[in-house]
Amino acid sequence: MHFAYTLCLDDYRNGWSSFWIETGEHIRNMFLSSVAVLFEHCINGLMLPVCYLITHNDAYLNVCLYSEVGYMVYATMWIIISYVYNKDVTVEQMHRSVWPLLLVHHISSLILCIGCIYCIESAPKELICWVLLALLGLTSSLHYVGQILDFSPFAQANKPWLRMSAHIVCLCSQIVFRMIYWLHIVYMTVTHCLEAHGIQLAALVLIILVLFTVFNADFVKFHYKATKGCWLKIQQGKRLVKPKDL
Repeated sequence: MHFAYTLCLDDYRNGWSSFWIETGEHIRNMFLSSVAVLFEHCINGLMLPVCYLITHNDAYLNVCLYSEVGYMVYATMWIIISYVYNKDVTVEQMHRSVWPLLLVHHISSLILCIGCIYCIESAPKELICWVLLALLGLTSSLHYVGQILDFSPFAQANKPWLRMSAHIVCLCSQIVFRMIYWLHIVYMTVTHCLEAHGIQLAALVLIILVLFTVFNADFVKFHYKATKGCWLKIQQGKRLVKPKDL
């Protein structure tokens, strides 16, 4: 039994023992970045919102919002510094072409979180938690899990079906929360702002949510292409190993 267990883990153990040594500096940075962002998303986008939904203790939501504001300020600051010094010191460690999108995303998130803090007494707190869950805890977290797999011995080249399964789970979460449930979030949020704070704030929030909608569409499109590409590579691999007819 021990022999079978050892044999089963040989690929993983050998892969993990050498992958960090063989990995270049840039991929190491992206791997560590994905782990760090995933940790933040799991706290602010999953653990704290769920704790509030279970207990309805305002402390969880307050810590979550202030923490998210702090993280957005921190991440935005490093993007600006990256532009100033023309060197990638961003938290996300993504390609320079993505920096403008990240900047718009972070500033929009910052405005929404500060708005929630400012209007916390009248804000629909459960809806805020579901927005955090939909955007961070249940979709973006899975995106970063996929990136961690891509930069590890569990990458598609080594474990194609594991990677394919992660792609499918992530894509399904994107479709459910960033497309279908997102329509409900936009409607409820704009309706609340219109009734409680007037048309000006409702219009500002709608503009920000439209920006997020564009971001969501791009995110879903990316994961659809990634899932499709993974499936095609698996099929291509099957054809390559298929014995030739004698």
